[in-house]
Amino acid sequence: MSKLNAQLKAMQTELTEYVVSQLEAGLTWSKCWEASAAQGLPFSTSTGKAYSGSNVFWLWATAQMKGFTSSEWGTYNAWKKAGGNVRKGEKATKIMFYKPIFKEENGEQVFSHAALRAYSLFNRDQVDGLPVAMPKTDNGVKCDAGALFQYTEAQNIKISYANYAAYNYQLDRIILPKSYTQEAGGWSTVAHEIIHSTGHKSRLDRTMSQAKHEYSYEELIAELGALFLCSQLGLATDDSKEQSAAYCAHWAQVLKANPAMLWKAAGDASKACEFVNKSLKVEKAAA
Repeated sequence: MSKLNAQLKAMQTELTEYVVSQLEAGLTWSKCWEASAAQGLPFSTSTGKAYSGSNVFWLWATAQMKGFTSSEWGTYNAWKKAGGNVRKGEKATKIMFYKPIFKEENGEQVFSHAALRAYSLFNRDQVDGLPVAMPKTDNGVKCDAGALFQYTEAQNIKISYANYAAYNYQLDRIILPKSYTQEAGGWSTVAHEIIHSTGHKSRLDRTMSQAKHEYSYEELIAELGALFLCSQLGLATDDSKEQSAAYCAHWAQVLKANPAMLWKAAGDASKACEFVNKSLKVEKAAA
């Protein structure tokens, strides 16, 4: 195993152990990330753009673990360019991504393989000498309460009401509780089912099997995707159905058995959010 692969495995394990500890402490998914959700998604100080893939959840969790109050991250040189200085002794947080490598064939650049790469980042809380004003960022958006339904309209997804929430893959239909109203909220529930709908064969074409492992994995994507989506849109994440101790214990058991599962699901959840965002007619939030 290469050094980078070993580091990635260690990051996956650390992330999973932290989430499991939160769940075993009796916290629901929304309560685990309540403070971070209010801050928005982790974003780059250089570009102002939110991070994507599994790194979103990794940076989010790292901020929670280390007590950072900012969702802004940058490399040592990026902070220096911004006029700040990383404090001596501060430890960097690595992010991992797969960089596409191309080769030349018949005069054209053709994809060859993806190589694992790493960057070392520091949180704004680890930097001195920065201006008080926060830089402009497109991390987060302004939206009306019903913005999520712009997605269902654009994708022609049917919505009906019952005494439960679900997504019907065969009918491409989202089912919401009868008690749900746009005024009352319930946006976590709506977002959860919307993320499920992105897995339809006409969209991102994820495996939507009812087999135990595959079902758990898809549910994890929906849980994380709803968290990301509500955070980005500034919608409440603590209004979903009450999650019992048994529910949390189930997830703790699933994640313990497969530490890489959370990391991979976070990546798929990020892709699902990006897909939904393409249908949302919203304004970028002002800094």
